[in-house]
Amino acid sequence: MTRITDELVIRGNHIKNRIVMPPMVTFSFHGDNGSYYGEQHIEHYTKRAKGGAGLIIVQATSIFGAVDSTGMWSAGDIAALKQIASNCHQYGATIMMQLHCGNLNINELSAEEIRSMQMNMKQAAIRACEMVFDGVEYHFAHGFTLCKFLDASYNRRTDQYGGDALNRARVLTQILPEIRNNTHKSFIVGVRMGEYLPESKDSIEAAKTFEKAGIDLLHISFGMQPPTNPVPDGFICSPITYSGCKIKKEVKIPVIAVNEIRTEEQVRFLIENDYVDLVAVGRGMLADPDFANHVINSEPVNMCVGCERCFWFTDHTLCPAGKDK
Repeated sequence: MTRITDELVIRGNHIKNRIVMPPMVTFSFHGDNGSYYGEQHIEHYTKRAKGGAGLIIVQATSIFGAVDSTGMWSAGDIAALKQIASNCHQYGATIMMQLHCGNLNINELSAEEIRSMQMNMKQAAIRACEMVFDGVEYHFAHGFTLCKFLDASYNRRTDQYGGDALNRARVLTQILPEIRNNTHKSFIVGVRMGEYLPESKDSIEAAKTFEKAGIDLLHISFGMQPPTNPVPDGFICSPITYSGCKIKKEVKIPVIAVNEIRTEEQVRFLIENDYVDLVAVGRGMLADPDFANHVINSEPVNMCVGCERCFWFTDHTLCPAGKDK
């Protein structure tokens, strides 16, 4: 039986436990001196690393501007991100950065526009490596640009980026060798994706395509729309979480499950029954920065109360469970 305190080694990175802080945009945070990232972000991630998270994935960061040091890749942003990585390492956390490609209509992009995007995708990973992040996660979920490439019902392209799963994943797999050649051998490259693209079989094909191409880690959320299918009797987590468990059966690389996981019981259920390799705790870790340590030590968790609309999407100071956190 796997335990939540068991380490997991990915490309030589020793993830100290099975609890993950997933990428969550801190909408009400502000950077310093005109940058996007700043002291609020540094403190935010440092607290969760100190709180015991084994793996932290920094919020969605736009790849655009990585080539020419603009956007979220300015000098001020780089300095803050370096500090985040350094602080998290001091507390023994493995740290990755999620890379986001916006919300474009992929069917209208020219081949030249796709290549330009790929150049930024590659450069963003290289820059993350230079900032001493342990890896990156490409955001192929939630209906955004990369998700649209992957979804067989949305992607109507007739060139090398449309058609079968191999082509639909090509926007990343095509540049993966270049990323490997420009980062160190222990640099993790992961993908966040959903199960239904639009059918379960489509996601299984995509997951296997990524695995074969050399992707190290899959983080299973949802694709164009969240699933509403029932879960098996006795499964105490959501349909989205169950999607991760289903994909886990189809690949040999590690899989992260996510969505509405807020209790020690759920974390232990998923790990100790070997449903998945890692468990991502979102709102629970916003409400309680020490969530991981509390669960590992079977101590009370400062519970996320499950507001109908998470206050973190408007103003983090309004979170009823996260006061003074």
